[in-house]
Amino acid sequence: MLIQQRVLMSFDYLDQDDLSEDLLAIVGAVPKRWGRMDSVSRLAVIEVGRVLHASGLLDGKDRRGEYSFGLIAGTRRGSLATDLAFAETLSHGLETASPILFSYTLANTALAEAASHYGITGPVYSIYSENPFEDAVSEAQRWLSEGFFQIMVAGALDYFRSGDEEIKEARFRIIR
Repeated sequence: MLIQQRVLMSFDYLDQDDLSEDLLAIVGAVPKRWGRMDSVSRLAVIEVGRVLHASGLLDGKDRRGEYSFGLIAGTRRGSLATDLAFAETLSHGLETASPILFSYTLANTALAEAASHYGITGPVYSIYSENPFEDAVSEAQRWLSEGFFQIMVAGALDYFRSGDEEIKEARFRIIR
């Protein structure tokens, strides 16, 4: 059964060091690594928080709990934007490589940031797909049908900026 869906067209927070009061009401506090997070990780933290909050699943003032459910996101590009930025830091030699960017060169890192912030303890992973949202929901439903969990968070997560092209997508559902 599909319970909650959140689609947001404005991602103004991506380039902000501080979060607005309405976002703080959702996430509880600015995530510890916010200042060094790549854009797709920021999308994951805020938009997973939105769907958890809208579903009444966030506990306490700090919004951190012990949630034994999974977090799955389909993606077309994964961490490509960060991978390319990291490769650029390598262009002048190994000594110029950015260790901060390197830590965000896996597609799962964005979801791991969200899971860490909210205390999600189930599986966290990305699926590369041309139908990211549908495939993530389908995979979450498979996990539920196998009886592994009673709740899964599934969605689509993409961020890519190169030249004039900019793609931002963050859409999640709570599936029971």
